This record gives sequence, structure tokens and C-alpha cells, in this order.
Amino acid sequence: MLNTDFDPTEHPHRRYNPLTGQWILVSPHRAKRPWSGQDEAPSTATLPSYDAGCFLCAGNTRVSGDKNPDYTGT
Repeated sequence: MLNTDFDPTEHPHRRYNPLTGQWILVSPHRAKRPWSGQDEAPSTATLPSYDAGCFLCAGNTRVSGDKNPDYTGT
């Protein structure tokens, strides 16, 4: 005899999102899976506070031709 008990908190399943009209995958306990990736040390390179060729730095011109504001913080 088959066990037909389905617990959505224990088994992967799909759910329908009526707002977007799409089916989404739900994977319970995904965060509990063991890490199989590679660990890397953080970069010790020091980056300049301003780069004249950077499209995101304050005061520089973007690709669209707009000039970035001269902001001093985030």
C-alpha cells in the first residue's frame, strides 16, 4: 500500500502564484543542505576611492551622457 501523506513542509513541490500566473518551485530545507562549493579568502587588494574611468564614480559621465552627481556618501 502506498503512503499518500504529503507534507509540503518536508517535500519539494510547485505552487501557483495567482499574481504572476506562474508556477514556482518550493524547496523546503534547502538551506540545510551541505555546502559543496569552494571557499576563497577575501581579496586584500586596496581599491582607489576614485577612478576616472569608472561610470559609477561621482562626477564622471555615464554611457548615456548623464553626469553623476558629486555625492560624498551612500
